[in-house]
Amino acid sequence: MDEARFAALIRKHLPFYLALADGRRIPSTPAQRQFVAAARGETPPRTEHERAFALWRRRATRVTRALDAEAARASLIPDARRRAAARLSLKPTPRPRKP
Repeated sequence: MDEARFAALIRKHLPFYLALADGRRIPSTPAQRQFVAAARGETPPRTEHERAFALWRRRATRVTRALDAEAARASLIPDARRRAAARLSLKPTPRPRKP
């Protein structure tokens, strides 16, 4: 699946995908039941909708982990101005040297 098709599917269907995956919407067709099984990891993703949602989820998880790690790194910096600057960047921030 190319990036444009992935983006189009996510832009158009993400709320529906999330509602099915989270159980807020009851699957009413065999395709929706298959989507829920793929979203839960019970079966591999087969359709482009299932593959797009799996890819979106992997990317969202990766971004969340990176932001959490950055926030943890930034919390180690004692200076408030440097801590704020560190939150804006995903680059590692050098720790201040102790005298």
